[in-house]
Order: sequence, then C-alpha cells, then structure tokens
Amino acid sequence: MMKPSSLFCLLTALFISISVVAKDYVTSEQLPEWFSLSLARESNELPQTPLSLQSFPINAKGLGSWSEPQQVEDYWYFTVDIGSETPIECWAFKDYDGLANSLVNMMNYAVTNVSQEQGKTLESRYNFSLDISTLERVPVFSYEILYNLGESSERASGLMKGLSAESPNGLQVCLHNEIGYRKTFKDVFISFVNALDRAADIQPFYFAINGMKMQGELVGIVSEKFSKDADGDIEIIETTSLILPVDANTVSASDSQVRSWSYADGTLINTYSYTVENGELSSSLGISKPEEKWVIEGEVQGKAVNSELAFNDAFVSNFGAYLEMQRLANSENNSLSYNMWNADTDPTQPTRTILHKRGQKDGLLALSAEIENIEVEYSVDEEFVLQEAQINMGPVKFFMTPLYVFGNPTNL
Repeated sequence: MMKPSSLFCLLTALFISISVVAKDYVTSEQLPEWFSLSLARESNELPQTPLSLQSFPINAKGLGSWSEPQQVEDYWYFTVDIGSETPIECWAFKDYDGLANSLVNMMNYAVTNVSQEQGKTLESRYNFSLDISTLERVPVFSYEILYNLGESSERASGLMKGLSAESPNGLQVCLHNEIGYRKTFKDVFISFVNALDRAADIQPFYFAINGMKMQGELVGIVSEKFSKDADGDIEIIETTSLILPVDANTVSASDSQVRSWSYADGTLINTYSYTVENGELSSSLGISKPEEKWVIEGEVQGKAVNSELAFNDAFVSNFGAYLEMQRLANSENNSLSYNMWNADTDPTQPTRTILHKRGQKDGLLALSAEIENIEVEYSVDEEFVLQEAQINMGPVKFFMTPLYVFGNPTNL
C-alpha cells in the first residue's frame, strides 16, 4: 500500500498556487497562424540507426540518424538528425536527481542557453504542454516551453520540447529546440527507451505504477517495486515524481525515493529515503536497528540528524502494509492498526495507521485508512492491488489510478 503521508509535504506546498492543471496550456486559437503552421511540421520516413551503449546498456536500432555516444563525466550524450534545422539531443544518466527534477532543470538550462547563444534577453516564457504516461513499466514525463527572445521589433519565438523516462537502467532525457516535430520527437524518444537491454534487470514479483490526478489531470506518478533476495528478504523501492504548474510561466518539480528492506513477515529491517525539490536536496534520512535501538541518520534542510528513537517495537514495511490489509480482509474484524516509519511526518516517532473495512464497492474490497491528518479511501481487487484511491489532506484532494501493474504484492 502506498504511503500517502510521504506525499503530504510535496503536495501541500505545491498545491497552494495551482488553479487548473491541463495537458495543453496554449490552444491554436491563441497562436499566430505562422506558429500553428510550423507546429504541424513532422518528419517522414526516417531511417533506423544502430544504437549501442554497453555501459547502460543500449543495444538496438533508434529512429533517425543517431551519432555515436559521447561520454561526459558520468553520462552519455547523443544527437539525432531528423531532417529538421535543429537536431534532437539525448542523454543517458546513471546518476541523476529524478524523473521530474532532471527534466525541468535541463529544460530551464536549455532555454537560458539559447538566450545566451543568440545574445538576446529571455523576454518571456510560458508552459506550453505537460503530459505524463507510461511505456509499459517505464514512466515518461513530457514538458514543453514556449519562449520569446529579444524586444518586440526583433523578437524570436521558440519551442523547447523535453521528454524523460526512468527505468532500472537509469534516466533517459531528450530535448528538441524547434517549433513542430512533436510526434517525430516522441517517436524518436520511444525508440531510444525501447532500445534498452533489460535482460540483466532484477525481476520483481510485484511492480505497480500509479498515476496521481489532481483536478482530473495526471500530475505525477508513484511506483512500488518488490523483489525477493536469496535470503528471503524483500527489497522495496517506492518512487514519487511530480511536475505541477506554479503559474503560467513555471512549474515545480519534486522527486522522492524510499528504499527499504523487509523480512518476509512484513516487519521493517531498514529504510533510506530522500527528496529533491526544484533541484535542491530537501531531506535525506534513514533508519536502522544495528543493536537494540532504532537509529535515525541523515540530514534535513542541510542539518545533520543522528538520534535514537524511544520507540523500540517493530515497524511495518510497505510490503507489510499489504499483509496487514490481507489479514484484515480475511478476519471478522472491521479495523486494525499498525506502526510505520515515515520521514515526511515525524521521523522521531512511529506513524500510526488505522485501517478500516468498508464493505464492497463495484465488486471490489473497499477500505479506508487514517494516517496522521490524512484520510485515504480506496478499493483493491482480490489480489489486493489498488484499483482507485482518493486521498484527503484537509482541503487538498487527489486521486490515484493504476497505469501499470505486474504481479501480486502478497505472493512471494
């Protein structure tokens, strides 16, 4: 079961200035005719180029004419000729801030760089488009910026397009600074993602990507991945990524990851979590029990944290939360409670969760959970896989819907 409280700090801060979230913010009626005509341009009959990068690894054919990869420090850089005036630029990263932060930071840098190269002031910029999707088990973020350079008499307009995808191999990002070629750009990026060699990936027994909706539009993803090691312990990786419009000109990006180990009975062994907000590490905390006491180590807002918890009982892991759900469903009881550790509420105290059965809803098991000041109403199928959820955090409401599911969260 996802931990809604881990989203609280991300969403409440970002939600304050949001009015309406939409995929396309600028319509054709708002654009001059020349821009609309340029926007419709696409490339046809592109060649396929062998694409190889053993360090990632990538080994397949990519759409368009791909350059040889250039290694720069700990990442690799490609250019792709699609017959347009400006080539597509693509990167493969092993070390990165996150699916959302990396894309937004690179887009912002690219627009600033264009301004400097042309020697013209960045007069204005607007969020042109935002979209979130999946390529099977790979989440994909799309962001486009419409920008204007120079004074009105010499003004030049452009469209910076960006796509990012995160897989077990790492992060892939492509940018294209040209009006039009939107479908071509996406097709090239899809070929880049599909070129990954995933043969060496650890196969999880459960993997789910859930979309986060606010005001009817997808604004982020939460993924959960459970894998079993040779000792029978469970590795849990939960990732949350968000891109939310702040106003017509900017967006706010957040990425967090929680990596935990759990015993097969659902009790926590240890966990480490970090959150990056708008390019800055806001927290990095972990908890473990090296001897008789739970110990927290890390930093919050640049300040070191190292302390023992007064709480000495067992914590339930994210995997264990599914087992608790299963236990309640198979019992005569209507509720149960358990303790989890959460870096985003109060990391020095256990986070109490109270789970309630709410009968059936459309043939699914209906449940609700109380976590601190958060209420979650959700339904699961017979394998306890989430089908829908509404999370209420005071006046803030958002919804979860499955985008990709593989396996069963309680079946080892």
